[in-house]
Amino acid sequence: MENGSKDSNDTILYVNTLFASVYGLTVVVGLPLNSISLWVFSIKLKLQTAPVIYLTNLAVSDLLFILALPFRVYYFATTRWPFGNLVCTMSETIFSVNIYTSTLLITLISIDRYLAVVHPLKSNFLRSPKAANIACAIAWFIIISMSFPIAFQYHQKDTKNGTKCYEGFSTESWQSALKLILLITTLGFAVPFVIIIGCFFAVVRVMLQIRKESQAFKRYKIIPLFLLNIGVFIMCFLPFNVALVSYGLHKVGYFSMEGSYLVHAVTMCLASISSCTDPIVYYFTSKAFRNVAMKDAKDTSQCNTFNKKRTSD
Repeated sequence: MENGSKDSNDTILYVNTLFASVYGLTVVVGLPLNSISLWVFSIKLKLQTAPVIYLTNLAVSDLLFILALPFRVYYFATTRWPFGNLVCTMSETIFSVNIYTSTLLITLISIDRYLAVVHPLKSNFLRSPKAANIACAIAWFIIISMSFPIAFQYHQKDTKNGTKCYEGFSTESWQSALKLILLITTLGFAVPFVIIIGCFFAVVRVMLQIRKESQAFKRYKIIPLFLLNIGVFIMCFLPFNVALVSYGLHKVGYFSMEGSYLVHAVTMCLASISSCTDPIVYYFTSKAFRNVAMKDAKDTSQCNTFNKKRTSD
């Protein structure tokens, strides 16, 4: 983000107040919720299944993000940065990493549920703990690789008004930065969003076919889970990514967008709120998997029976 010279002092003051308030509230609400969620998945639940692995990684990502927010709260509340250049760069990196690891991990959860319903006989390997760990490692690697080049453009700056952080790219950096932004928004948001929508419609089609013939799928609570995931994408990630790309195009001069800084700031706040909405996904998902865990063999047997019947038909 960049406090450009064209932004009025009133706008900058409003945005700083907004950031400090929203980030502070996110810490207060998100820290206990995600701490409890991580405790449930890693200690209490004691399940090594693909969904639990995805949710554990999601909770870790959210907690890292929340633990980095107090630095932002302090900076935007005081407009001073006393923590050094390394902390400035790392906290911005964590922000970028969290947003897109969240989108990829939510996508992996959706794919897992799609496989459980649509391809229960063929997806055992893909839904194994080993495959889930590999998928999480790939997701982290992809996002970190793309986020670091962007985040390292953020460093503390010494001005006549004091040391600053989170002030964004220089004018010269926006040309190269925009290419990275387009890449990360495509791979980190657009592609996952399309995958989630596709999985949702495929699952709905199968569930309409089975109707009341099987009770096995009801325990998965598929529809609420998909609707929650789609809702998080639309409310938190879609505005942020659209505004980010628009802001980048504005900064390199493709078009002029009045109030772009304010819009970009508001959508950044919406994106940060996702770390508080993720535990809602945890609740629905973990509750479903608690019910499924003890009856997995029975459900698989019923799924096999249905698929054999569907094939014979």
